[in-house]
Amino acid sequence: MNRVILTIFLLLTLSPLGAQEDSVLVVPRHKNLYYQPKQLIAPAVLITVGTLGLVEKSPTDLVAQKAFKDMNSGWNRTYVDDYLQYVPSVVEPFLGFIPGVKAKHPFWDRVIASATAHALMAAVTNTVKYTVREQRPDSEARNSFFSGHTATAFTGAELMRIEYGWGYGAVAYAAATSVAFLRVYNKRHWVGDVIAGAGVGILCANAGYWMLPVWKRWFKMKDSAPETTSLKEGQSPIVVAAPFYDSECRGAGIACNIVF
Repeated sequence: MNRVILTIFLLLTLSPLGAQEDSVLVVPRHKNLYYQPKQLIAPAVLITVGTLGLVEKSPTDLVAQKAFKDMNSGWNRTYVDDYLQYVPSVVEPFLGFIPGVKAKHPFWDRVIASATAHALMAAVTNTVKYTVREQRPDSEARNSFFSGHTATAFTGAELMRIEYGWGYGAVAYAAATSVAFLRVYNKRHWVGDVIAGAGVGILCANAGYWMLPVWKRWFKMKDSAPETTSLKEGQSPIVVAAPFYDSECRGAGIACNIVF
């Protein structure tokens, strides 16, 4: 159970939390038009359900065990997922150049948001994989939780949805869901691994856009706010960073929380 609690903490590090006055680093408040609380709902649900797969005989674990037993009993291996995971991410920044396809942000905004999202996703993925050390279903390797392929695919899919709407987003999500299915079919991951990976990918994609105003202020770039927003005037982000050390797990690092 301690491992599950630690995992949820690590996966939700990017979620907005209250800032403390004695935090190590606090960036002054400015209005942010990119963040909405409802963006956290789907990632929180997916991450929680996926993390339950680490608990023996939980509903997620029972589904994972049944899928492992009944699906692909011949252990056939396909490598489509190794390439398909990148398709939404590669296509997304450039899709707006096609005549008739309208993007919500300029090209360089799309590139910056995508780069930020994938950097965050890679950092979270590797931190959790080598902290939780869940064994893969097909080998002795202990880096199963959560699925990096799935996180990559869903990061790209959510970026596509944010930028171009559900018309193109649905196609990207279909590709991402196929990657998640193939990771389980190929017995590279448990069901909980891909569910949590999907949640992390969605969360990091949104975080890529949340950070756009921060990068633009730091690097003095021209801002381009979204066309619509439900936020009240004056609502703003705070970036809080603080070091931590876990003597039991022998791990150390910096927890960075962004408050919008």
